[in-house]
Amino acid sequence: MINPLKEVEVNRFVLRHPKVPEGLRGLTIAQITDVHLGRWVKARHMARVVDYVNASGADLVALTGDYIGYRAADIDPCIETLSQLSAPTYAVLGNHDHWADTERCLNAFERYKIPLLNNRSVVFDWKGTPMTIVGVDDHVTRHSDVDAAFEDYEDDKFCLTLNHVPAIAAPCAEMGGDLILSGHTHGFQFNIVGVTHRIAERMGTKYYAGPYRLGDSYLYISRGLGSASWPWRVRAEPELTFFELMPSPKVHLELVSSEPFRMEL
Repeated sequence: MINPLKEVEVNRFVLRHPKVPEGLRGLTIAQITDVHLGRWVKARHMARVVDYVNASGADLVALTGDYIGYRAADIDPCIETLSQLSAPTYAVLGNHDHWADTERCLNAFERYKIPLLNNRSVVFDWKGTPMTIVGVDDHVTRHSDVDAAFEDYEDDKFCLTLNHVPAIAAPCAEMGGDLILSGHTHGFQFNIVGVTHRIAERMGTKYYAGPYRLGDSYLYISRGLGSASWPWRVRAEPELTFFELMPSPKVHLELVSSEPFRMEL
């Protein structure tokens, strides 16, 4: 598949968790990550994704970094397109965003009124029930500060954590992140049975794709939508992910459906 957005795999999960109160029952979070707008992914492609998410009825959208490939000029078109998301939307930056132009990214998110949670948290109110959203800045470029991000977190609330680089998921879970959403890895873009996992181990990459249970927390690493350096993917299709929250005495993340979203490019 040369164009990385010819077909997107849409995965829908239900997260059952003791810290989800009755008032958050059914709240659905959409995760968009690793857009890498630029050489292969264009604003018109992202407009299709935005339309799909808007039509899905998501209650909240999490943007977890790497909005562009390498050119600073791509920042504004990407963020402007993402600003058309109809649900409340929160974001963190990724390494490519910092590499391109940190200041330009900050200005774009402010201009298009998408809250950027770089090492800080907010309380999000859904129909009168609060939850906490924590954002951790990019770890690759040494902008992450987990302690600062969780400084105002109150542990009686369910905590959604946005963190581009999954390598620091464990400290995020220890600080109180109940659902941690990351990207960055693209699932290595080549998922070869018996090979990719061994390569990840040799590279010291503990978390690289999908869900991981961390105590009473879950980390989910989306494969993301775009590609920065090469377009090819093998059994690691572009991914758009939804999470529905449900109260439960036990922690459990369940995949309830997986379907293709084919784009007319």
